[in-house]
Amino acid sequence: MAKQIRIAAVGDIAVLHEPKKDIWKGIWEEADIRLANLEAPIIENPGAPADKLVRMKQPLKTGEWLRNLKTTAVSLANNHMLDWGVPGLEQTCQTLEAAGIKFTGAGANFEESRRPVFLKVDGYTIAFLSWSSTVPPGYQALNNRPGIASVRIKSYFQIDSSILDEQPGTPPYIQTVPVEDELIQLEETLEQVRNKADFVILSMHWGVPPQWSSVPQDPIAEYQKIVSKRVVEKGVDVIVGHHAHAPFGFEEYFSSQGKSVPVLYSLGNYIFHPEFVPGGMDKSTFHVPYNMFMLPENHQSCMAELVLEEDSATGRLSIEQMVIHPAMLDEIGEPVEGSAEQRQQVAERLHRFTQKRGTITELVNQKVVWKRKK
Repeated sequence: MAKQIRIAAVGDIAVLHEPKKDIWKGIWEEADIRLANLEAPIIENPGAPADKLVRMKQPLKTGEWLRNLKTTAVSLANNHMLDWGVPGLEQTCQTLEAAGIKFTGAGANFEESRRPVFLKVDGYTIAFLSWSSTVPPGYQALNNRPGIASVRIKSYFQIDSSILDEQPGTPPYIQTVPVEDELIQLEETLEQVRNKADFVILSMHWGVPPQWSSVPQDPIAEYQKIVSKRVVEKGVDVIVGHHAHAPFGFEEYFSSQGKSVPVLYSLGNYIFHPEFVPGGMDKSTFHVPYNMFMLPENHQSCMAELVLEEDSATGRLSIEQMVIHPAMLDEIGEPVEGSAEQRQQVAERLHRFTQKRGTITELVNQKVVWKRKK
């Protein structure tokens, strides 16, 4: 058998205190690389809050706790990284560097924000990039401004007057498209990185949480499909998504050359204290009367296991198998194994989601398994 490299990826991490020692870790510690999205800045004395719906922060010991979890690298491009301004971003980067945790997706300017992390395993180079399409005003990194690597999205609202007459209160149909110049920047970045790596992982903070999405629409926003189709042509080998705070399934995209690229739309939350602990989120500027609530799938979690092997035809690495390991979140938002019945329910939901998109998976021992077609 060819030498295999295993990557474990989880979704959002936001901590308010040290996680329990016995949290569920699945295949995390057996993996060669362990990736997560760091959902909030690490800052001791926050300054003025950003004027937005919800803000979060993490204590200075977060770097130590991530190191204890043996985290290899984290993505920073998300909609909370500048909740407490540039000082929060700067302290986050300093804390991660001190803890020996690699990071990507944010920086002092655009060039820094789009700079990938290169990870070495058994002589191979694996590139990890982080970009976001959830971008509050002022969060985007520019040539002369700190921030996150971003592809912003334009939204259009389609209203059918006959439906409104027949059924007043029906939400409009929401069309979303990426800002073209910014999508081109992502494409150019991927082209440059592909020439320096044997495998390219793109972390995307995107999508809509299920309780925020319009029920008659596809839970996957239109722009996510546009971005996915474009970047598979530019050298990305897998997309790992988060922001929806619930696990979704995945979809297999194909480039014009027939290359298969799995897109994991959302891995949900891995450790997420702020959602479960009273006062964990700052909502002091929350003005719109949205009905914020949690759904059963917000209490579900998962871990993606990517098994890589060398492609004899190209000499590059490719995903030969991907396994989604379901789990649950406990009363404080930390992962637990859950019962076999709970894991099976999560696996079946993700399996249905994936099958609906034409991607063939199997259910094996409460896990969702995908294998590359030979």
